[in-house]
Amino acid sequence: MPDGIDFADDTDQPRTHMTLRLIAQDPTVLGEDERILTALVRVPWSRMEVGPRGARLHVVDYDTATGRYYRHAAITDDDPFADVPDTTLKKDRAFHAQQVYGTAARTLAAFETALGRRLPWGFANHQLALVPHAFAEANAYYSREDGALLFGYVPADADREAVYTCLSHDVVVHETAHAVLDGLRRRYLEPALPDQAAFHEGFADIVALLSVFSMRPVIERALGPADKNGRIKRASVEPAALRRSVLAKVAEEIGGVLTQGRGALRESARKPPPTGWDEMPEFDEPHRRGEVLVALAFELLVEIWWKRLQPLLSRPKAADGDGRGITVDRARAAEEGARAASQLLTMLIRGLDYLPPVEFDYGDLLNAVVLADAEVVPDDDLGYRDLLIGRFEAAGIKRPQNRVTDVLTAQRPPHYLGINFAGLRSDRDEVFRFLWLNAPRLEICTDYYTVIESVLPTQRIGPDGLIVPESVATYLQMVNMTAREFTDASGLELSPQIDPGTSVQLFGGGTLVFDQFGRLKLHIFKRLTDWKRQQRRLEYLAKTGRRDSLQRLGFSEGTARGQAFARLHNSDLSSGEAW
Repeated sequence: MPDGIDFADDTDQPRTHMTLRLIAQDPTVLGEDERILTALVRVPWSRMEVGPRGARLHVVDYDTATGRYYRHAAITDDDPFADVPDTTLKKDRAFHAQQVYGTAARTLAAFETALGRRLPWGFANHQLALVPHAFAEANAYYSREDGALLFGYVPADADREAVYTCLSHDVVVHETAHAVLDGLRRRYLEPALPDQAAFHEGFADIVALLSVFSMRPVIERALGPADKNGRIKRASVEPAALRRSVLAKVAEEIGGVLTQGRGALRESARKPPPTGWDEMPEFDEPHRRGEVLVALAFELLVEIWWKRLQPLLSRPKAADGDGRGITVDRARAAEEGARAASQLLTMLIRGLDYLPPVEFDYGDLLNAVVLADAEVVPDDDLGYRDLLIGRFEAAGIKRPQNRVTDVLTAQRPPHYLGINFAGLRSDRDEVFRFLWLNAPRLEICTDYYTVIESVLPTQRIGPDGLIVPESVATYLQMVNMTAREFTDASGLELSPQIDPGTSVQLFGGGTLVFDQFGRLKLHIFKRLTDWKRQQRRLEYLAKTGRRDSLQRLGFSEGTARGQAFARLHNSDLSSGEAW
């Protein structure tokens, strides 16, 4: 062994998974035994070193408040914290390390399984650092510049125990989702219309919410006590009852600290968006706008769960004639809830590949999920896509027009002369050659800076077990100009808030989806020359003060290094939201 290097025991043979005990929500949520509710979950196996550190995740337990660094043993045994008292779970830093590692690994695996490939981080490193005690502050955030998830804590005082954000399953999943999304769509941190920042927050909350639902012990607890035969009344699983479930809450413990005991950080799953929400100024704030997505996802989950429960409830009505005497096995009902959550989460994650790389809006998400699901599940026998479209349209969100080209049926199909089909699955230069050759047919204006940002192969598995191989490439277009030059190019006037000499940066781009033979199937795009969208974006940035240090629009929001998500999480403290 080389001097100065401490290797963990490497005697275990490689395997696919290990089983870890994790706090299922946070330490304030108790099970029927009045102990902290925990769950045994399967986490992808990796060779481990001290830290603990695996192939993709590295726990760095450095506490900036005390200046102390703690190294923890590698996670090598299944369920090493079985039967330990609650005080150990709350205070043992080794368990804190296991909680953040296991939860983050499980979240990353959910994305990679749905997308059918390994996912890159949004920074130049293979391992995401997890810092469970980063600072003595009630906040947690992802920092691209540091390549880390930073979790704060509130020290104990005379009136309460210490509160650790790293012990909240919801918070860890939320921040891990930010890191994964940043690796998938790096440009979603650029200054844009409000849907883009709201998407990061809302989607991260959805992943946290559905991740909680995927653990049966949590669902069983929320459904209420069972009788001696393990059964519960039908009323416990009806949609109205499911909407009232404690699972609608996110991050209970840390929310109690930040809102002076008023409850969870977000209860957006209980709040359907009001009519005309997109015109209300308060919904420009990212968290409020993100609540719209969370509410829609929760309603979809309830509807899918209720559909899946029907075979368990399909028996003649009880003697009282209204079916209220029907009971259902609680474990089976919880299992159907977990499957519904997993199915919905997979649908939503699959849609990420079909999003444009820039200038996101909610209509893009609806369109992407429908397109991706149709590729894998052509026959939507259970009508899940219809449910999705109906829920979004009821909230005023519709599939956009003229943003997608079905290239296989286009009147002018693309040329492939001289193109290496294998290269279209992995080579940015080959994809650029294809794009350059076909720019007129794809209606891509090459007057502007154009670059291929990513080329990623993917393999999705459909419900019939068949594999759907694809390759997804994204391209970016960008131009810098003055507000006066924008007016000249577009013929549109800008708000008086924007001086004609102001420097502005504009984006466009698209996503190219190739089939297994290298033929282009779909072109999903946001034209840089959509001048009306660019006008709305610039006027929104000016109105909300989103300028960089040089007072330019569209370049950045002037946030300090590593603080983009910290600022986002503290953007509206009056709403009780601070992570």
